[in-house]
Amino acid sequence: MKCFVKGTGYVVTLLCMLVAVGCGPPGTPASTGTSTTSTGAGPGGLYLAQKPPGMQAEIFAPGIVSDSRFLEWCGTFSPDGTEYYFYRYFGDSPSEIFATKLANGHWTPPEPCAFTEESSAAEPHLTFDDQRLYFNWKVAVPEGRPGYQAEAEYYFVERRADGWSEPQHAGQGMFMSSTRDGQIFTTDMSSRATGKTYLAKVETDEGVFKAYERLSREPYYGSQAHPGIAPDGSYILFDVDGGSHLFVSFKQPDGTWGEAIDLTKHGFDPLAGGPYISPDGKYLFFALKDDIWWVDAKVIESLRPAKQ
Repeated sequence: MKCFVKGTGYVVTLLCMLVAVGCGPPGTPASTGTSTTSTGAGPGGLYLAQKPPGMQAEIFAPGIVSDSRFLEWCGTFSPDGTEYYFYRYFGDSPSEIFATKLANGHWTPPEPCAFTEESSAAEPHLTFDDQRLYFNWKVAVPEGRPGYQAEAEYYFVERRADGWSEPQHAGQGMFMSSTRDGQIFTTDMSSRATGKTYLAKVETDEGVFKAYERLSREPYYGSQAHPGIAPDGSYILFDVDGGSHLFVSFKQPDGTWGEAIDLTKHGFDPLAGGPYISPDGKYLFFALKDDIWWVDAKVIESLRPAKQ
C-alpha cells in the first residue's frame, strides 16, 4: 500500500493522498481536478500557494480544499508544510480523507487516501516527527481492544520508504493535535454515554493510546472537545457546543491552564469550531459553514495575558 512519500513524485495515499487516477470510490466525486502552482503565491509556495490571511479570517484554498460541492471540516499539514491531509464528505457517502502534496513546484490535486478503503474516515493528524498519521476510522474495534462508542476510533499508519503501513488501532478519542515535543491531545470520549466529553493529554506507547490525563479547565468542563494545542504548548483552543463556539486557554508560569477566553467575544463566529494551529505557529485554521477557514494566529497571541 503506497502513499505520498518524502522525496518522491506521485504515489498513492491513504484515504487522503492517493494521486493515481480513479482512486476515489465509484460514483462519488473524488477531487476538484484543480492544481495550483507555487510561483508568486504564498511564502515559498506553502499553504497550497494561497495568499496568507491577515487578522480577518478567510476561506482556505477555495475550490481546491474548501469546495462548495462538499463539506470539509479539518486538516493537518506535515511539519515542513509540503503535505496536507483533510477530510470531506458528500451527501450520504462515507467521509473521506484527502491529501495533496507540493511536488516539483506544484500542489497535486487532492485525492482520497487508499488505506481507509471504503469505511468512513475523518479528522486526520500528522505528528511532528512526520512518522505517524492518525485518523478516526469507522470500523470494528480489534478483538481485545477497548471500545467506547459505536462510531469511529483512532487508528494510525506509519511512514515507510515505500509509503504508509497498514492501519493500527490507537484507541478511543475524537480530534487530535500535538506539540513539537511530542505531546498528544484529544477528546476523551470514555464518558460519552453520560453526555460528557473532556480535553485530555494522551500517553502513548509505540503510537497506541495507553492513558488519558484530563485537563481540568473551566468553563464548560465536561462539555469541551476538539483540542487544538499550539506547537509550543503555550495555549490550547477548544470548542464547547458539539463542534462550535471556540475558547482559548493559555498555559500559566506554574504549568496550569488559565481561565478560558471566549473567542466569540473577540470577533469569532459562534459556529466556528475544530481549531488547528499550523506547524510553524503562524496560522489558525477552523471549520465554519462547511468550509475550512484560516486567520493569522496573532489574533490569538493578542489575547495572551501580559504577564506571559
